[in-house]
Amino acid sequence: MDVDRYVPRTWLALAGLVGAFAFLGAAVTYFAMERDERPPDESSADVGFLQDMLDHHEQALTLSAWELQNGTTPAAQMFAREVMQQQSWEMGQMQRQLDQWGYARQDRSPMAMDWMGMATAPDEMPGLASDAELEALREAEGAEADALFMALMEDHHRGGVSMAAAAAEQASDPWVRDLAGRMARNQAIEINEMQAARERAGLDASPDGYEPGPFPDHGDGGEMPDSEDMDHSNG
Repeated sequence: MDVDRYVPRTWLALAGLVGAFAFLGAAVTYFAMERDERPPDESSADVGFLQDMLDHHEQALTLSAWELQNGTTPAAQMFAREVMQQQSWEMGQMQRQLDQWGYARQDRSPMAMDWMGMATAPDEMPGLASDAELEALREAEGAEADALFMALMEDHHRGGVSMAAAAAEQASDPWVRDLAGRMARNQAIEINEMQAARERAGLDASPDGYEPGPFPDHGDGGEMPDSEDMDHSNG
């Protein structure tokens, strides 16, 4: 059958052109999807941040558990419960993402924060309590435990905010950037709230066993994001 008798040549040419563009579009979409699904490199800010923050969060859970066991001030106990809930959830999210990318937490770099150009030993990340501080909190009781927990957690959050703010800028994966941005905002808010709660409860800002951390001057050096008008709905 002579197709030309039933379909004008111009329409045949147009159909061929549309088909070619459709094939090209499908190919571009396929390769774009393949590129997006490719996991970040093991040395990337995405992977490094998740691995480092898992360790950082883990200590926050330890601090909170000892506060709940030894403390008595309602405000301090409330913050400990919030940290346990929120950071346990975030740890699950971060671990799941690493698993999806095929990275194991224990295969992390021997140096933490290398991804943000501040390589340090994992147990020396900003905000982490020292062994002596951990022991002091474990042995403290009552208001002494409450004051020490609040002081340590404020510093812990300061270190976490610094790391999260860097990841929000440097990570390539949108999910990681969003998670890091929310962490930085929420923890900056919690620092202000803990300071106010500590003052209302009359807890010592420099309790026995506390050593000031690397970010003692919140609010004046640009390390912490502005917390004004931020939503604190996520803990």
